[in-house]
Amino acid sequence: MKSNKNCKRQTFEKLTFSSKTETPTCFDKFPTTSRLYSVMKTILQSIPLSLSLLCLLPVTGFAAPGSLIDDNALRSSFQKGLESLYNAKKTTALKELNLQLDRAITNVKIPKAAGIKLPPGKFYNHCKPSVFMVGRLYKCNKCTKWHVSSASGFAINSSGVIATNYHVVDNNDGATMGAMDHTGKTYAVAEVLAANKADDVALLQLRDARLTPLPLANKAPVGSAVNVISHPDGRYFTMTRGDVSRYFLSRSKGGGKAERMAITADYAKGSSGAPVIDNTGAVVGMVSSTSSIYYNQTGGKKENLQMVIKSCVPVEAIRRLLR
Repeated sequence: MKSNKNCKRQTFEKLTFSSKTETPTCFDKFPTTSRLYSVMKTILQSIPLSLSLLCLLPVTGFAAPGSLIDDNALRSSFQKGLESLYNAKKTTALKELNLQLDRAITNVKIPKAAGIKLPPGKFYNHCKPSVFMVGRLYKCNKCTKWHVSSASGFAINSSGVIATNYHVVDNNDGATMGAMDHTGKTYAVAEVLAANKADDVALLQLRDARLTPLPLANKAPVGSAVNVISHPDGRYFTMTRGDVSRYFLSRSKGGGKAERMAITADYAKGSSGAPVIDNTGAVVGMVSSTSSIYYNQTGGKKENLQMVIKSCVPVEAIRRLLR
């Protein structure tokens, strides 16, 4: 996703506190009240400034950590983090990663699914640490600055292996590729471990990464509730819900065919490679593409959008890459 807009820098005003306080004039009329005020004043002045700040937090309106997502800040952090790794020569060239897409299978240990349903209020925070922003570091033809593309991915083991779509990696336009978690920690993609074009799956090894993985579940029956955490058009770490609506055979223009899973949970561009998760926090599939259905076509122009089909890679396609 190309963009030449500069991110606005956030500035914070420093809070200043004064221990000098004038006693209200009305207290002079009431000696007991005046003495009480003096005692309270002495106690308050002895409280450390750090505790005073804690007392003032509800008044100043600071948001609880992690309650708000700043999309511009995340995008800027990803670009700067990946650029820093690239300048430090800690990345793998994008062209080299593309040459590794012919690797068919890998030996990766993955965790077992617990099979315990997660409470709705805890589901998002439980799964979010395993979801990643995935993108290429590239330069456009309009400026000399580095940019990052926007896609999704998720950790499948603790040793730095993530899954994303084949088509996310299959692009030579750029210098390198990386991934970033919700805290702003950025990793370089060291290599492609295994991939399959027809299934639209790629397993990537992140360099020097210790991750919190999502387990792989069994095939989800039609009608099963599912959740997607992805980055639709730069709306990072967005969660949507829906159901598995059907399994079908997808045919490519080149004659290839592969099994796909359709779901009703919403997603959009930037969501490619995102996990489709059941209510236990286990992966049942991965976002791949969309297909729009229009009622009619006039003069080569499609009109009256009726439905958008959300096509996903079923979990079995990911398992086929694992020895």
